[in-house]
Amino acid sequence: MPNRISLYSPGRISLGADILVYYETDTPGNNRVCLYPEGSTGKNYRAFEYAPGRAGVVRFSGISTEKGKDSISPGRYTVKLIGIAEETVNCEKTEVILPLTTALSLELTHDPYFLVESFVSANVVVGQECSIKVGGILESFGRQVTFAKHSGDAWLDVSADGVISGTPPGEFAGRSGHIVVVAGVPGSGSGVGTSVAVTVPVRSAEATLVDQLRVATLNMWYDATIVRNGLGKVARVLLEQNVDIVALQEVHRYEHPAPGTVRRLAERLGWYYHEYPRIKSDAGEDKDIGVISRYPIDLDNSGYDEEFLRSEVTLGGLTVQVCCVHLAYWHYGPHAQRNGEKRFTTVVQKVEEASRCGHEMKEGILKKIKKYIAAADECPVIVLGDFNSPSHHDWVSEVTSKPLNYRATQVLERKGFQDSYRAVHPDPQAWPGATWSPTALWLADKREPRIEPQERIDFIFHRGKKLTVLDSRVHVTGVPAPAEEHPDWKTEPRRVWYNEWPSDHAAVITTYRVDPA
Repeated sequence: MPNRISLYSPGRISLGADILVYYETDTPGNNRVCLYPEGSTGKNYRAFEYAPGRAGVVRFSGISTEKGKDSISPGRYTVKLIGIAEETVNCEKTEVILPLTTALSLELTHDPYFLVESFVSANVVVGQECSIKVGGILESFGRQVTFAKHSGDAWLDVSADGVISGTPPGEFAGRSGHIVVVAGVPGSGSGVGTSVAVTVPVRSAEATLVDQLRVATLNMWYDATIVRNGLGKVARVLLEQNVDIVALQEVHRYEHPAPGTVRRLAERLGWYYHEYPRIKSDAGEDKDIGVISRYPIDLDNSGYDEEFLRSEVTLGGLTVQVCCVHLAYWHYGPHAQRNGEKRFTTVVQKVEEASRCGHEMKEGILKKIKKYIAAADECPVIVLGDFNSPSHHDWVSEVTSKPLNYRATQVLERKGFQDSYRAVHPDPQAWPGATWSPTALWLADKREPRIEPQERIDFIFHRGKKLTVLDSRVHVTGVPAPAEEHPDWKTEPRRVWYNEWPSDHAAVITTYRVDPA
């Protein structure tokens, strides 16, 4: 097999858009695909991705133009496959770079681009005008852009400012409408444009508006600020995964009355939103949670308390109560089990006794939404978020006194809630479902760094006869670089700033069948 690389994308690529590179090598090992300014070689690369095995695809995600973040700006660059070897000189090991391929040229530009190539909108109803915003999912680099219809069904059109609209005719009931929207810079003369294909599912007036509901939870890692263009990457994940409702944690409203993270994300997507109100003088002391949805949120009938945000989402004739939580992270049981085994010992039990998670769930959340729980067979209730505590199903108890295991998930089950992930994947050995953490791989703040326990601490629970779990999975895109450098590393780690995945938690995505009866 010869050594070679090729670009999936054309040679002209917008800054921030993904650069996909295919590689093959007959010398597998410590290899990397590196991005160089044109004319540079050796260690003078601006970013790199590991190239394991004999063949594969690497993705440079969100290359930055911001000062202090490697200063990558528009211009000409090259990509090259290199190998890293070690030599011993004067009893000291040193790295040697071995070029494995010639360089491929590319140009990074400020051309606008859509975050996704295609997506599916919320369901619409025959005879009712629909409105779908696509302007927010275009990265325009501050340039004036106009939108136009390239092709599609006659009843769908798009305005110059990027709003798709139309009234579906009766013959489209049970089918989908389609439109391709193009965007470009007026008068640029470059002939360069970008497009997005939108599918619009149509329901008859008599049919159930939503027969499948896809729900997600995602911790946003300090308002999606740790990874370059984090908010755009979150938006892309939601569109690519066809999510209907997502509960968000680590989201704030620091510059009140300016829009907070929840609102800014929702406005980019053209979705509905419900954010925790700004109550305290220090926004960092308010609960850092919110909900966004492709379907309407009835804010007048929604609510909140100290430990949760309850959003009433309307799916045509069905109402769903979505309760977003972010439990306290103090006194984390897995850190007491040094060997990494999921055994609930007396040592772990003492940590759980000090934890507030079980009490928060029982007294601070479930007790205060009990009237909605009682009506869950008519209006389903979903409790989801970052629990900062594992599931009692995932650990084996070795104690005989209370607490017998982790309490937050136990109290939910006692109230008739079902863990959607374990409903589909009942065996924790075969399907551990870890959500913490794709980027936190060790405890770097200890005197002796050790492996960070990989745990399932993000959950989607539901109660109500009208929801049936069809699928549930843990989702991460790409291969995230670790957030902290291990002291034993001798070579430069990949930079977390360029991660394709915008969080230090994995998302959980559950698909429900919606039963109208």
